[in-house]
Amino acid sequence: MSKENIFDALKSGKVDYVRVEFIDILGNTKGRSLRRAEFENIINNNKGVDYPESLSLMDYKDRPIKSKYEDIIALPDLNTFVVIPYLERTARVLSFLTQPDGSPYPFCSRSILNKAIEKLREVGYTLQVSFEPTFYLLDSSLNPADYSKAFSLEGLLEQQNFLKSLIKYLEEIDIQVETINKHYGPGQYEVKLSQKPVLEAADSLISSREIIRDTSRMNGLIATFMPKPFKDYPSSSMDITLTLQTPDGKNVMYDPNDPKGFGLSKIAYNFISGIVEHLPAIISIAAPTINSYKRFKEVVTPNMPGIGTERHYILRIPSYYRDTQFVEFRLADPLANPYLLLSTIIYAGIDGIERNLMVSVNEYYGTLPQTLKESLSKLENDTYIKYNLGQDLISTYVNIKNIEIDEYESQITEWEKGYYLKAGW
Repeated sequence: MSKENIFDALKSGKVDYVRVEFIDILGNTKGRSLRRAEFENIINNNKGVDYPESLSLMDYKDRPIKSKYEDIIALPDLNTFVVIPYLERTARVLSFLTQPDGSPYPFCSRSILNKAIEKLREVGYTLQVSFEPTFYLLDSSLNPADYSKAFSLEGLLEQQNFLKSLIKYLEEIDIQVETINKHYGPGQYEVKLSQKPVLEAADSLISSREIIRDTSRMNGLIATFMPKPFKDYPSSSMDITLTLQTPDGKNVMYDPNDPKGFGLSKIAYNFISGIVEHLPAIISIAAPTINSYKRFKEVVTPNMPGIGTERHYILRIPSYYRDTQFVEFRLADPLANPYLLLSTIIYAGIDGIERNLMVSVNEYYGTLPQTLKESLSKLENDTYIKYNLGQDLISTYVNIKNIEIDEYESQITEWEKGYYLKAGW
């Protein structure tokens, strides 16, 4: 919306409150609700909403990770203003974070992605992206909400009220759903969103996760994006489609004269090769939890580092590539911070272009990290990614994740008690 349209919406009487939201380093959405008059004053005077910096830098238990914090300012991005369709007279807007003096805040996920987008534009390209998040619907006992079969029509019938409301709400805030299906596990569903420019696509994923969670609650269900919530059921993942374009919208991914026969242009090979080159570091952000790595050994989980036509490659050339002209990144979690993940992918792709990297299709390149600790080590050792995302951001991210690892490794599980409690008797 333009500022004028937003003022019209505010004065129409349809909006009394506006949530000013931002994204923390882990990809969680945070914010507060302002009265209409207060929000009008902010945008009239080009001001922002102050928050304690601690809110942007918390661990998985919402604990601040350092002892001293300043203020941060959330500057509303009016392009993201939407009226929330299922709440009474309430709108929301996403923000860019700055420091009180107006200087950039180094831990602002959306600003980091904007910087990566500008760098890609300097190289001569833009990126179109879509997300395909998978999630489980649970009942109040945290069991699957239904037990219908994989890709069955029964599953669509079982959850038709939830799915109809979900699609309606998404479309009312201009998020188009291409497909929706009952996925492999009981109570597991998958939504494919339409491609958008990279920042808009990341914003759409954040909005979609909010709406999926809210809609499930309004239908007496609980939605979870946890990668592996059940030992005996399939994990949840999130495919990402990537389309490289020129700034005027011309697709540069496809070359019908590709001598290798896959239809990839030289720039596409370069961009993808950069992603393969930095894949071990990218995994630490694409698979950001300890739980993420418990799905790596599943039959349907991509486990081949490289690009190929087979579904086990992390970067895949779909069989319909000549029609869609996009490639898929297939090892992300639905819990990943989309802004940091896309930033890392963009910088890796730029590195591939600038160094003229060329990997072969349908070949392995190295091995995947098998634990979060291993992937964080790869991230810390990737000086190129660390330089472009920012040393402080990477150090802070690794610190937060190491807190999770340390606390996880100190737990005594029921499995351990069952096998070791009476050992030696």
